[in-house]
Amino acid sequence: MRLFVGLELPPSLLHAIAALRGSLPDVTWLPPESYHLTLHFIGEVTHGHLLEEIHHTLSAIRAAPPVVQPGGAGLFMTSRPHGADTLWIGCAPDTALLALRERIRKGLNRTVPPGEKNSRHFTPHITTGRMDHPDQARRQRWLAMTLPPVTAQAIGHFTLFQSIRHADGPFYEPLEHYPLRF
Repeated sequence: MRLFVGLELPPSLLHAIAALRGSLPDVTWLPPESYHLTLHFIGEVTHGHLLEEIHHTLSAIRAAPPVVQPGGAGLFMTSRPHGADTLWIGCAPDTALLALRERIRKGLNRTVPPGEKNSRHFTPHITTGRMDHPDQARRQRWLAMTLPPVTAQAIGHFTLFQSIRHADGPFYEPLEHYPLRF
């Protein structure tokens, strides 16, 4: 199983972000039901005992509910000649969000060997699509996109997800929800 920890988004945020779908040509847009904010990538887990340890680690985390406030458009540029840029909507780095991410990272790094995707640098974002054959003009058009007005939302739990690869793109199945409380 390919696992990660993230935040599910409430419908109002999903709809606001989904309003940007179709705003650029030659983009593979992700379906709104796949939008999430990744807090920690775990990777492949093949042993049941490790999944149980992950669950116990996540169950012990106590943190305040973070507030998710989507902001401006951003992108991770490809380094491959025929690759695709990853389009995303950034989120304000709320103090509770950063503290939650750090508690999850520290707890899981004791359980699962840390991977390169879990460096200390964290850019809170929601991936919305992949831009094929990017050029500077299209990149600039995406970076100029703005969301319709959206209210910040407190998120009351975090989730352990399984990433399942399909021909149409990844599907993210929630495996377990962990309530946020002090």
